[in-house]
Amino acid sequence: PGPKAASLSLRAATADQILQSVPKDMSEELGSLMQQTGCESVNGLRVILLGPPCSGKSQLAPILAEKYGIEQISIYDLVGEEGAAGSKEVEKAIDRLCDGERRGRGFVLHGYPMTIVQAKEMEKRGYEVDVVIELLRSDEEANVWREGRMVDLETGLVYHSTLLEAPGDAASRLQKQESNSKEAFEASLQAYNEEVEKLRTFFAGELVQVDASLSRGVLPIIRDVSQALDGICPIDDSMLLAPGGMAAEGEVYNFIKGANKGIRAGGLLSHVMGLNSYDVSEFIPFYVSGQQVGWLRKTFAKLLDESQRAKKTKAFEFQWPGCGIDGVPQMGCVELHPSLWDSSVEERSERVHTLVKCMWDEGLIRGWRGEMQSVSQTFNSDPVLKLERGAVPYFGVASYGVHVNIFTEDNDCNIDVWVARRAKDKPTYPGLLDQCVAGGQPSDLGLQENVEKECIEEASISEDLARRAVPAGAVSYMYETRKGMSPKTLFCYDLRVPPSFVPINSDGEVEEFFRIPLTEVVQSISQHPEEWKPNSALVALEFAVRRGAINPDTEPDYLDIVKMLRGCK
Repeated sequence: PGPKAASLSLRAATADQILQSVPKDMSEELGSLMQQTGCESVNGLRVILLGPPCSGKSQLAPILAEKYGIEQISIYDLVGEEGAAGSKEVEKAIDRLCDGERRGRGFVLHGYPMTIVQAKEMEKRGYEVDVVIELLRSDEEANVWREGRMVDLETGLVYHSTLLEAPGDAASRLQKQESNSKEAFEASLQAYNEEVEKLRTFFAGELVQVDASLSRGVLPIIRDVSQALDGICPIDDSMLLAPGGMAAEGEVYNFIKGANKGIRAGGLLSHVMGLNSYDVSEFIPFYVSGQQVGWLRKTFAKLLDESQRAKKTKAFEFQWPGCGIDGVPQMGCVELHPSLWDSSVEERSERVHTLVKCMWDEGLIRGWRGEMQSVSQTFNSDPVLKLERGAVPYFGVASYGVHVNIFTEDNDCNIDVWVARRAKDKPTYPGLLDQCVAGGQPSDLGLQENVEKECIEEASISEDLARRAVPAGAVSYMYETRKGMSPKTLFCYDLRVPPSFVPINSDGEVEEFFRIPLTEVVQSISQHPEEWKPNSALVALEFAVRRGAINPDTEPDYLDIVKMLRGCK
């Protein structure tokens, strides 16, 4: 049958139906596994099930969906059995899959991507993933599962004629799918085996491999996968204030996604610390012309060295950590190669870019942007290198932005703040709360010029009013991601507007604007941090500190909050 037009998933099994799909002696333990989860995700756990055809992906997906409260989606649910991977229909389906609302709920996706080209295209479209589970099953065992594999057309649950018999009431609904034919299976298996190493490299930072041999049985496989997923999203109070706690990929608190989901509401300091979590012992400094400009994760530095050797180029020189002559531990470093010290910025950048592009082609670098970012030791110093924006997190170089607090103030000093809710189709932080005006800082614009441009583009603020925005400080933070170190500075501007002012979005990136008291902004961040784009919450807190909405007499962590808003641990 073709896909349901009104639903993105044909998999509609209830918890009871899932429990009835396994033998009675397994049902109790499976029920217990499905109820236990250390993951209280506020932004949805996003999982890809990778594996050869007939490796158990369709069997596992409904169980994970029920356990973690996420949506399960097969590419066949989107385009039907006849949908060819790589076709225009699949591309349209993936666009629907990647919309903001669904990304926020979380999902387990199986059957796609099957090639490195598809994986890169999904990333380009804003597809983000927390973990990729690869089910390891031999070709022979996959074929055994194929021969007896049947699907319940009503629930989407998968059975096997001899290894996992369906309950009596499901027997009439069972059907072998076209993809079960020997010819289709062998073609799909060959295509997968040709691509799997590239996919493993591409998803290296998120990949967890699980033995899915038939001899193990269903429960051990479910147990291993559950342990892997619970391991990336535990609620662990001891980690909330740990300096070495690792934040997940992107501008995101521990409680949003990745290593430590589920930070509890209440306590502003924990939210500030979420964007100041890193462990420099896992990194080595990056130098250009004797100036430290970034940090490289040691594992990435080794990949960089290996790639450079393979390409027989000289872009970097490596000094690995170890002990010096006097026995003192040496941190090591990565430097621009001495042959480039006297070269122009353009010459240096071209050689580095060539190597970085090769690493992206091989799947060793993710998130290609096609834009160059200037690299310098400080904000106002001259650039020493230009680097592809997608590679910036891997090299741990600083990036900058501007955020504008737009507010009203009456004669009694009561302050209301205009807040934006990001559009649900934004590739990053869809549907979360944000400043009305914010953006990255281009190297070819001054700060004030950029502020005025963003005011006009994002909130339709007149030029005359935009010029009244005044610099009011900065928020600095540095956190660790799967890719590397991310040091950032946001220049904060204040713009007082008349009570009659109403912002109007003109670039389609905002769902709505609304005005609320500053005290309620602080309360919202404290009690519902998951509603906020993380770094925008920091800017709002910095504004609240300056305007007295966070008070040292009533906030026990006041000094620590103020210190950490400046990037001081």
